[in-house]
Amino acid sequence: MKNHPACRRVEQWKIYDRIAGHGIYADVEKEFLPDARYDWTLLAEIELFRSTISGYKRVLDIGCGTGHPSLHIARDVGSIIGIDKSERMIEIARNRLRRSGIDNIVFEVGDAVDLRFINESFDAIILCGSLATLSDKKKSLQEIRRVLKKDGEVACVEANWLYKSVHERYFEGEGSFVLIGTDSIRFRYVRRSVCPNKEVEYRCIVNPGSALGKKLLSNPHFLKHKTLETEMGIEEVEPHCDEIEYDEQESFDVETISNLFAENGFKDIVTVGYGVMYDLLDSAGLVDKMGSFMRKLSRAEATFSRFLDPLKTEMLFLTCKRDSTTTGRKVVKRKEQGLRRISRT
Repeated sequence: MKNHPACRRVEQWKIYDRIAGHGIYADVEKEFLPDARYDWTLLAEIELFRSTISGYKRVLDIGCGTGHPSLHIARDVGSIIGIDKSERMIEIARNRLRRSGIDNIVFEVGDAVDLRFINESFDAIILCGSLATLSDKKKSLQEIRRVLKKDGEVACVEANWLYKSVHERYFEGEGSFVLIGTDSIRFRYVRRSVCPNKEVEYRCIVNPGSALGKKLLSNPHFLKHKTLETEMGIEEVEPHCDEIEYDEQESFDVETISNLFAENGFKDIVTVGYGVMYDLLDSAGLVDKMGSFMRKLSRAEATFSRFLDPLKTEMLFLTCKRDSTTTGRKVVKRKEQGLRRISRT
């Protein structure tokens, strides 16, 4: 399929550049809503970042997007530089910074594989959901290690792929058609896998004059609702497409993210889980009643995250330090109060 003459791969940062200004990446101040599960997760990770890097003088936020979490933790550190490859994301982050009145953050366009900073120039480096989007993770981690001070710390957030695979993901593939206007047909197909943990998303423009295009345009349900879920795979739709683009994103579970850092020169790696507070409150019917306590409860979740089993949580929070040696490392197959640790070989 990827040999289709009109098929092209798109880097992850370009996808984010397109959606900057829309949805959760809109140029507005974030309002945390108690009935939004996603907002509870955001508040918990803000508290986890704050508790980890509070007091550090110079912090680098890689893949800062529109400014989360830097805008929320700036007052806890000396200064922050946030970088992102998306110019549109950086533009929005700067707008939000200007409105906030915060004066110790700089947002700029930058690439993790080629950081402009001198060696050992940061006390801490954070990555909030950006590790999975990096095109060259090994080189990016080498750069992170280079600019991190000897005793500096890394804090990284990523979604737990194995949790997603059990609770949300469909691995047989998900496909849907969308009608734009009167005859512009788009097809989106997502394919996921475990070992390696990877998601590939295809976005296609279907030729309206093709056999499939004509069939869709004669479907009353499709014409009325403008959308149609389908069990058709990308291989079936591909011959009817004028254009196809796709992007690939590597995802992580506890062991894969821990090993990635261990193999690239980091030590004292600890991975904890979070993202459970909303579900606990929802199961007890207390979400609506706890809105005024969102921040306090999120701080509580950040505190007890060390006791959660990261194999069973939606989100992962990893911390580690730069290793001054080049010794290889491996994962120790044991858990201590929900923590997954790394030891030297």
